[in-house]
Amino acid sequence: MLKVLYIVGGLVVAALGGVVLIFSLGQSAVTYELRLTLLDATGQPLPAQPVIIWNRGYPLKETRINDAGQLTMQLSESFGAIALGPRRPDAFAVRLSFPSISPLYYWFQVQRSGPVPPYEVFNDSYSYGTNQWVGDFDAQGSTRRQTKPDQTGKVSQAVPPTGGQVLRWAGTAELRQEGKSADNRRHYVLEMTLRQSGTQTIGPR
Repeated sequence: MLKVLYIVGGLVVAALGGVVLIFSLGQSAVTYELRLTLLDATGQPLPAQPVIIWNRGYPLKETRINDAGQLTMQLSESFGAIALGPRRPDAFAVRLSFPSISPLYYWFQVQRSGPVPPYEVFNDSYSYGTNQWVGDFDAQGSTRRQTKPDQTGKVSQAVPPTGGQVLRWAGTAELRQEGKSADNRRHYVLEMTLRQSGTQTIGPR
């Protein structure tokens, strides 16, 4: 009888350990190659424009598109993972600024191939929360300029943009996996085209 109890106890411990392993959170990452094309409102390439790649808490990376309006960069994306969970992030965050044509900072979230969904716009690259959040926009205009109520019922309002105007973009993306990187992480290619779609004037609150 005691032997049976030991066996059953061992099976219970093993099962619980398996559940913990399956549902324990960890941090994983993938690499991806961003192939960006910038176009003006008529569909012509924006040549030799400076572009800033930004991420809160990290130094800014400044680069420049070529005469065809294109640039290529190697990036990585971290995400929470479990043993039987996703093998890639829910979305690839592309954070860009175009200092010669707009003082604002753009945060695009690409989940799959197709039209780029509404993107967030900020006045700077380092303020957390909504302190410098200008709102969410798409090619036609503003899609959100206040947050949903939190647990206390508080609603945060977007702030006016630096310079008073938001340069809008229409975006398309093609996302595909292409093997693995040198350190054995999954590797993706993200081809993203952004075309200027006008400006929106937003005055003081």
